[in-house]
Amino acid sequence: MTLTIHNNKINSKVFSAFQDGVISTAPQKGSYNSIMYKRNHRTEKNETKTKVITATASVVSTLLPMIYFAKKQNGLKKLIDLFKIDYGIKEVIALSSTSIISGVTAGILTDKKTDKKRKFKEGVFQFMNATIPTLFVGGVMKLLEDNVKYNHSRPVKTAAILTSMFAGMPFAAFLSNIINDPKDKEPDRKLTLKDSIANMDDALGALVVAKFPLIKQLHLDKVMPAIFAWCGYRAGQSN
Repeated sequence: MTLTIHNNKINSKVFSAFQDGVISTAPQKGSYNSIMYKRNHRTEKNETKTKVITATASVVSTLLPMIYFAKKQNGLKKLIDLFKIDYGIKEVIALSSTSIISGVTAGILTDKKTDKKRKFKEGVFQFMNATIPTLFVGGVMKLLEDNVKYNHSRPVKTAAILTSMFAGMPFAAFLSNIINDPKDKEPDRKLTLKDSIANMDDALGALVVAKFPLIKQLHLDKVMPAIFAWCGYRAGQSN
């Protein structure tokens, strides 16, 4: 009869979480810098009722300022006048902010499953990302208008506008982190260049304010309200 002894070694990594008999549970400061986190970080599906109410709130809150500006600018004699609005900074910010605020509010009131605080934070992030780049571009445009040398230089305008827009996105994320986490306890939400490109729908208003000829040719100012309504809906659905 042969007796075989097996030497089963225990993998020390199993106990790597234990140090001197103490389990470390302290939160570690990090950063959410993944593009997939920013654009697709829902954890569960929302109910149809929540989706319908959030979508309705976003669309209505986008249409109301459109009606106001269209009536103020051209009298709103026909429905098509809604698509003839001359968008400046105040028009763009009004549309983006009302849609996002209404979408998030509707989501908070109707979605009983998700963390309302997290939904509010997502609304802050979307709001900042839609308004800060627009303000940056508007400020640059104003400076260029007052500069005789560069006012009619298309390359200078293009470079200045794109620089201010892509600078506005990470600054918007920076402000969002301060508002959402003033004591700096949670990981920061940051934007990379790829993330900025992925968030371009939020910053479309900045391009419209810049009045790029290409924007006019593609009629992106006409579809901008629909994109803002989508941003509001997305912010209200995010959990």
